[in-house]
Formats: sequence, C-alpha cells, structure tokens
Amino acid sequence: MTKRTWLFRLLTTLLIFGLAACGGSGGGGGGGGSGGIPTATNSAIAPPPTTPVAITTAGGVTSTTDQSIAVNAFQSSSGALSSASTASGLVGQVDNSGTQATRETLAAIVRRHAEKLKDHQGSVTSAVQVATQPCSGGGTLTVAFDDANLSATEVFVNCNEGGTVLHGTISSSNVGVTQSLGSTVGSPYAITVTATFTIDLSVVATAPASSVVTQGSFTFTAAFSGNMELAANGGVQPGVPNRVQLSMSGASLLTANGTARERLSNFSVSVDDNDTLGRTTISGGYTYASTIIGGSVTVVISPAIVNQPQGAPHPGSGAVTITSPTSPGKIVLTVISSPVVGVRVDVYANAADASPTDTANLTWAQVDAL
Repeated sequence: MTKRTWLFRLLTTLLIFGLAACGGSGGGGGGGGSGGIPTATNSAIAPPPTTPVAITTAGGVTSTTDQSIAVNAFQSSSGALSSASTASGLVGQVDNSGTQATRETLAAIVRRHAEKLKDHQGSVTSAVQVATQPCSGGGTLTVAFDDANLSATEVFVNCNEGGTVLHGTISSSNVGVTQSLGSTVGSPYAITVTATFTIDLSVVATAPASSVVTQGSFTFTAAFSGNMELAANGGVQPGVPNRVQLSMSGASLLTANGTARERLSNFSVSVDDNDTLGRTTISGGYTYASTIIGGSVTVVISPAIVNQPQGAPHPGSGAVTITSPTSPGKIVLTVISSPVVGVRVDVYANAADASPTDTANLTWAQVDAL
C-alpha cells in the first residue's frame, strides 16, 4: 500500500508526504511569524506527469497496467478521502493516544478544522485571537482566528503526537457559518460551515513508518447535524453530531511520498458520515495523475463508494469508471463480495459497450499490492 499515497492517510495515512523540518529530507522551515503566529512550510511538490495514459483493450487476462490504473484511481478516492470514522468520533483536540494515525484522512482533517470554525466564539473587538499549545512529544500547535477577515490558521511546528510528527500550515478564508438550532432537548439542529481551505502539511509516522506531504487549496462545505442536549446553565446546546456531510472541490491538490507523486485536479468529492445508518459514503469525480501510472486518467465515482460499518478497512460496495481521451474504451472497477471479496476490473473496448472485453477479479490483498 505504500505506493498508493494519494492522501491515502493523512496521519500515518493522512499521507501527506514529505518531511519538512521534522526529521526527513525535502523539508521546509519553521520560524517566527507576525503577531505571535509561527511559520511552517514544506518544499514545493513537483507535479506528476499529466499526459493521458492509454487504456489497453485487447482480449485475454486484464493487463497489470489496466489493473494498476484502476486500483490507484480507486484508492485515490476511497482510501484518501474517506474519513473511515463516525460522524461523532472526531474531536476538536489532538488525539494523544496514537490511534489517530490509523484513521485520519484529508476529509477528517478538513472536518476537524471545520469543527474549530463551528465552535469558535468570535472576539467582541474582532481582534486576532492566537493560542499556542505544546504537543505531547515536542513541538507546538498554534491556532489563530482573525474574525475581522473571516479567516483561521493552524500552524504545526514539528508537532509530535504519539510518534506522528506534523509540520506545516492549514488555513481557511472566506469563512461562513450558518445554523438552525432546536429549542428543546432532543430537537434537531443543523450547522453549516463554508470556507476556502489551503493546506501545506507534512506527516511523518514511525509505526508504521511513513512520510507524506500534501499541498493545495480548495473550497469546502461541512454540514453538521444532530440533536440538542441539556447545557450546564439549564438551557440547551448542540450535542455531538450524528451526521457530517463534507463536500470538497478545487483545481489542484498534490501529494508526494518519496519518489511517488500524485495530483487530483478539477475535483469535486463528497463524503457523508451517517451514524444513524452506520455508513460512510463517497461520491464525485476528478482527474487523477501520478508517477505510479505515468500520466493521468479521468475518474467518476458511481455508484457511490460505501463503507458499512464506517470503520471497515475496505468498502462494501461502489464503483469507479476510468476513461482517457487517448483511448475509446474505459475501465470499470466494482467492489464485489463474490467470487472473491475484493474488486472486479472490467475493461471495455468502447465506452458505450454493454459487455467488457476483459475481466479480472482481485482480492483486497491483490489490490493493496498494486
């Protein structure tokens, strides 16, 4: 799985590779900033080749090239963007237990940032509010809210939490928060956060060993819903959400892991964590380019990828369709449970064809090895 980095994990698997000033090559620097806000940056990621790759449509056993294209394009959405967690399972504080490293993804990082925006109490004077806290294993995390300019910034300076070191900056601008709150205990509420999100973050983990950097910007909308609960003052307040719907769209987002580099462009992806139904659903589409496949393909997620239960290591259903302007055909990867538990890769000579020219069934172990 180490080859498939695309945001594949955002904290050991938030795979935002790269190293930074936190103990690896290719890192950036951290230093003083204005107004008590430090700076932390990483070396710029060189984009992967974006020339469209060819889809092989000859008969016989599906080529390993097509399998690799299908699997990596699929994993770039399911493994990287799914939070693989419950709607109520994310908290606004850094998790010192070390378990965070196994569940964080880009979607989870954006959600956690949106939680901070949702819960922030604005300054009466609109002054910039800056708070710096030490990380359990060294380094710092600084959070700054600029209410006058509707923006917020989180700066990680070699922040070591449970053996995972984060270095870099995530920020939001054009922040908007709207809410509809119930008036009684048990009544529903809905809170929506919108913003333009920018990320330059490296994550280095020791168990398992990984190092990732992600850079880019996009817009997001995070919708939190749940029920009102009793507050300490006798009134009511929003309880933990039982559903979080996150939509992300942008022009370019890069990741790098050693020599492997990946890019999502012209992407629009939605992640729906629904505790009531006990599932996480991913839908959308994008152009995927990587050094692994040696170019780019167009990916459409349909039907949606579904993880049920939400913490399942692999999805239980869903499909992605992969096309390339250099080829008349297409590849369709479908999650299956028979004749193997894994995926089916179908190759079509022409995109409009009803029947594939080639098919291969892959177990999850085979998928992870590609």
